[in-house]
Amino acid sequence: MRRLAMLCAMGLALAACATSEPEPLTIAQIDVEADLTSMQNLSAVQYWQNLSSDLEAALAAEFSGQIDPGGKTVTVDVDELSLSSVYAPGATFADSRLSGRVTLLNPNETVVSAYDVTATSGDVVPYLPEGTVTVPPTSSAYYAAVVRAFARGAAETLRAGPAS
Repeated sequence: MRRLAMLCAMGLALAACATSEPEPLTIAQIDVEADLTSMQNLSAVQYWQNLSSDLEAALAAEFSGQIDPGGKTVTVDVDELSLSSVYAPGATFADSRLSGRVTLLNPNETVVSAYDVTATSGDVVPYLPEGTVTVPPTSSAYYAAVVRAFARGAAETLRAGPAS
């Protein structure tokens, strides 16, 4: 009987030490900052005024179903938006990119994690209009696709990282 009680006590102690399932990532707020200095060329400047709201909307779509007023905050500090024309001297299609620092904050504003995320021409293809064969990197279709690709990359990175 004593052994049984001891085994039960040990089992309870082990159960108390067991790790629980991690809480799912929930988002309460998304803030994007894109200042004029992060625009790398004239083509990018044309989209600058809308970049913050476009990226916030794309990120919100990525976290659809995970929005919770008690959740975490995602901040993005855009480092670069470059929509280079392939006809510019020395430019290639790969020079067209959106990159920035993505930070996940607890409700008390302590940093959970921070990552550098970049979307380039290789990432945008799934987000281009169906049937698109070619698209200039200065076009609105490319801009929309690179914003969506960045949002998807940021969301996947945050989901794979630590949640608390």
